[in-house]
Amino acid sequence: MQLPTIAGNSRKALWVAVTFSIALLTFRCIHTGSWQYTFLLWNLFLAWVPYYVTWMMRRLDSSKWPLPVWIPVFGLWLLYLPNAPYILTDLYHLPEGGAPMWFDLILILSFAWNGLLLGFISIKQMQGMFINRFPKWPVQLFILPVMLLCGWGVYIGRYLRWNSWDLVVQPVPLLRETGAMVLHPMEYSHVWGFTVCMGLFMHILYHLRFAAHK
Repeated sequence: MQLPTIAGNSRKALWVAVTFSIALLTFRCIHTGSWQYTFLLWNLFLAWVPYYVTWMMRRLDSSKWPLPVWIPVFGLWLLYLPNAPYILTDLYHLPEGGAPMWFDLILILSFAWNGLLLGFISIKQMQGMFINRFPKWPVQLFILPVMLLCGWGVYIGRYLRWNSWDLVVQPVPLLRETGAMVLHPMEYSHVWGFTVCMGLFMHILYHLRFAAHK
């Protein structure tokens, strides 16, 4: 896999981080004889999906695509984007045991950081393409809604156990359940509390991550 839009040193650091995570997981599997946390590999794979959507859009020069093509691809990207921060919620598995809690904490955090980093890079890429498409659109009216939708997506995945592809496989029950949250927000205050907190948390981390390179 190639990461042409990340600076050389950052690209190497990312691969070191991913290798470290996989090494920790491999050691845990060998040491405990358990496949308990191997789901982290799948979750990290899903975190790569939005990055590769934006990578392909840049590679194929999506600025020349007609809007009827560009918008569905943007929607696909937005649909899979919550998979990047979702790994943070895998911290809920910490009490499962099998290895020292400190080890599992470092293991999950390392995967979560890689997921966040991939998501933030993808958002940065999409932000540039979005502003090029809609130059009069204020930047903050792109970033903040995206982060809040990510927070909502994480809630839907973690607590309601829906997956990104369920919008295609089981659209009616998914839309019925999520639509109720929109139509009756006061009955789902816990959902919107999580969504806002998670979205703002990601928003702050996103700006801190790229501010460090200025």
